[in-house]
Amino acid sequence: MFKDLKDYFAKAFQFRGRATRKEYWVPNIVLGLSGIGLAAVRAPQQMQNVLGALISIPMISLTSRRYQDAGVSGWFQLPQLMSFLLMPLVFMSFIKRGAKAAVITVIALFNITGFILTLLPSDGNNRFGRRP
Repeated sequence: MFKDLKDYFAKAFQFRGRATRKEYWVPNIVLGLSGIGLAAVRAPQQMQNVLGALISIPMISLTSRRYQDAGVSGWFQLPQLMSFLLMPLVFMSFIKRGAKAAVITVIALFNITGFILTLLPSDGNNRFGRRP
């Protein structure tokens, strides 16, 4: 577990290569639980924001490597990341209910697709490198 967390930060800016499911999920679960823990103990919002800022680039990098391990380009996370820009439309009063439902559906589809891509098994040796 500690090796996976060390690799998470050591490879923070390495967008090429591959990451196994374990390399992907261990940091996600540990950092997610850390964030929940900080919120539960009512840590200052600034501390939570700093944690979020520290893990954002390494998480994008790790997700890119995880997608590449499954045989898909790391760029496939871009629509997933960009879909959150649609979120304000859900809360605007002048947007009709049907449009809000469409926006929520689009966001959900992108994120479900991204989740499935992280669960796919390693794709042997592929164009992104040798199997880790």
